[in-house]
Amino acid sequence: MTSLFKPVVIAVATALSLSAGSAIAQSSAIKEEQAQLKSDNAALVREKAQIKTDRKTLRADTAEGKMAAESKDAERAYKDQLAIKGEQNAIATDKPGSLQQKMDKSELRRDDKRLSADQKTLRADTSEGKMAAESADAEKVYKDSRYIKGEKKDIAADKAKLQADQGR
Repeated sequence: MTSLFKPVVIAVATALSLSAGSAIAQSSAIKEEQAQLKSDNAALVREKAQIKTDRKTLRADTAEGKMAAESKDAERAYKDQLAIKGEQNAIATDKPGSLQQKMDKSELRRDDKRLSADQKTLRADTSEGKMAAESADAEKVYKDSRYIKGEKKDIAADKAKLQADQGR
């Protein structure tokens, strides 16, 4: 009887020791997943606060007419308009028929062409949704919203892993 009993005792002892090891490994995996989930939730809270701040800045800059609220394309068109006004003022002060007035008029025509090209680019970029048609402030808000989407995706993956680990 003892010769039959020894292999059974050894098999039971081995099974218990292996299951205890996997239980410890499973427990640490669950703790890691819980820590990752907690970290992702904290990052989500930070990103939501950041997007709130960036949206407030965008609204304030837009209301004040700051260039940070303007896109690169819109800024080019704005500068072209300023150049045209400057040329018009220069032409008004030039002596009629002078060489300077002729040069200023040719510069005015170049500025007009540049303005129409920049406005066309702005309209095209805006309709195509290109980032060149977005202001720096709007780009920050866009990136923040992308980060938030990423964090939500990470949280969902962490929850799924945690449920899978707990189900074992």
